[in-house]
Amino acid sequence: MSAQDGRPDIPAPFNALLGVRFVSWSGGKAELRLPIGRDHLNGAFSVHGGVYATMLDNAVTFCASYAGDGRPGHRCLTLSLTTSFVAPAVEGDTLTARARVVGGGRKLVFVQGEIFNQDGHRLAHGDAVIKRLAPPS
Repeated sequence: MSAQDGRPDIPAPFNALLGVRFVSWSGGKAELRLPIGRDHLNGAFSVHGGVYATMLDNAVTFCASYAGDGRPGHRCLTLSLTTSFVAPAVEGDTLTARARVVGGGRKLVFVQGEIFNQDGHRLAHGDAVIKRLAPPS
């Protein structure tokens, strides 16, 4: 288990570096937020696509890992993640990623995620297949 111990409220080192913060985590859903600063930008001064992909990956993985209130999450692995970039974000924006389980079973979970800006405009979306590696302890 990682230092996060399956809990999104304890950021992994990479999430802490980016500034990603989890807003909610419940059965079949996850939401996280990121205020965009200069370090998140690419050479065109819009948010780097890797930031979108990271936010989607975090949202879909934590969505699939949920094991119940007050319990640590399942250990999970992203098997596939498609990311479609719809619109740019810029410094000063606040991005919100939301994910929801759309199918699967005990071991493989199918999840969809979306990223919106503070005005509710959809900026990116993706589909993922997540494998649950181990039950929570």
